[in-house]
Amino acid sequence: MPGSLPGSRPGSLPGSAPGPIPARRPVRARAPARSRSMSRFLIGPFATPMAMFLLTFALILAHQGRLLEMTFMPMGCAVAYWLYRRYPAHYLSYVCWLFFLTPEVRRFADFFNGAFNSTSIIMMTPFVAASLCGISMVLNYRQLGQRRAAPLIMLLIAVAYGYVLGVAQFGIVPATYTMVGWVQPIFIGWYIMQNWRLYPQFRQVLFKTFVWGTILMGFYGIYQYVSPPPWTIFWLAQSGMESSSGSPVPFGMRICSTMNSAGPFSMTMMVGLLMSIASPSKLKIAAGIAGVPALLFTAVRTSWGAVVIGLIYPLAMLDVRSRLRLIMAILLFAGLCTPMLLIDQITAPLAKRMATIGNLSEDNSFQARQGFYTNFASIAEESFAGHGLGSTGLAAKLADPHAQIIASLDSGVVDIVWVLGWGGGLLYVTGLVALLWRAFLASLARPGDRFAISVVGVAIAILAIMVMIDTMQGSSGMYFMFGVVMPVIGVRYSREQQRRNEAIARARRRRRA
Repeated sequence: MPGSLPGSRPGSLPGSAPGPIPARRPVRARAPARSRSMSRFLIGPFATPMAMFLLTFALILAHQGRLLEMTFMPMGCAVAYWLYRRYPAHYLSYVCWLFFLTPEVRRFADFFNGAFNSTSIIMMTPFVAASLCGISMVLNYRQLGQRRAAPLIMLLIAVAYGYVLGVAQFGIVPATYTMVGWVQPIFIGWYIMQNWRLYPQFRQVLFKTFVWGTILMGFYGIYQYVSPPPWTIFWLAQSGMESSSGSPVPFGMRICSTMNSAGPFSMTMMVGLLMSIASPSKLKIAAGIAGVPALLFTAVRTSWGAVVIGLIYPLAMLDVRSRLRLIMAILLFAGLCTPMLLIDQITAPLAKRMATIGNLSEDNSFQARQGFYTNFASIAEESFAGHGLGSTGLAAKLADPHAQIIASLDSGVVDIVWVLGWGGGLLYVTGLVALLWRAFLASLARPGDRFAISVVGVAIAILAIMVMIDTMQGSSGMYFMFGVVMPVIGVRYSREQQRRNEAIARARRRRRA
């Protein structure tokens, strides 16, 4: 510094003894970005789920099917609870992956056990893990009286009514088994609503989850179609699903990939493709290459139509630039999958399946559903009060064999009326419509949010095909909740950010004045 003597401390007077030099605070070396990201990976929300899946894989390689069946559910629920408490966005991703992969784990366990277990406890893991969100509803029960929670309360009251009826007629076990599938989407919706401040994380994590899930499950499904693995062959033969899933031979089966059957897998591929198209990631090209053929190989025409329904809404709501990008992505997906149509073994069954869409008079599935609706009208009039949870689906196997039950219903609308009656069914449907209407208004408020608009399209598609299949339980019910709650919390988060920015701007103006 000018005016100071050599060797003197800056700021000291000339000729004076130099004062003590203050000790400098040690400067910590900043870790490289790569090491920081690696440390976050090792101690963050990826390490524990990855350790669980690696342990599961090790048990599979060791042919410890019995041990895997006993330990998978406790491990899965423990990891889910840890993520639920610390990483809400990754908790939702983890639950999605449990729905994606748990049926395949069950097949491995049965295959290496050498015996098929029709009531494997492994299959309850994703439902129980997703139902942990109910803890949030219990802890925040005072917020249940808010207006934004009214649609979810309608659903919860209707399900509670059905549960009371089910316990009275079929017992606690069948009613509780069914109730888990019904309330799990409601709990998911409430959990997302409570963590609305994490909307950017939800959007980012769910985009990655469905893009990667579509890639992995899609390619595995293609492999399953071309060369069915032995555990899939064993499972189809022992479960008695060959009549609906086809023969487990190359090019002869309706694929289910890692999921339980072609129906849930096709629904997941439909959601994954719609999410991938809206994703900013370049991996959406790989998702299209894997997802489109996999969806076609399921031979589930309802999901084919759901993709079309789910695309209509984004095409109508997006701005011109985003709409053109969406159209280009659709054309790209179609173009990349065109070469497979040159293979006769692939083209023949697909053409035969597609031909039934335009000829409903010869469509056995459609005729069966039409006859079912006709015959069920008189039954529904006689069951005004409903039959309760546990009267349909897999829970019917746990009920009294002499009770009046229906093993399965091919329509979500009919299932709601049969289980909940006319009063409970009306309350349940009103809640669903209210959720969808709020999501529609929220997407109108933010036309630039491609994620929100794409998930509303998913919700519309899922609700539209309820006349054909039951879509409000399990994984499809969770996807519906993503579609109707995410746009709403997106608007709330955007408004909160806008208010905060305005408050900061006012504070700065006051300081300057």
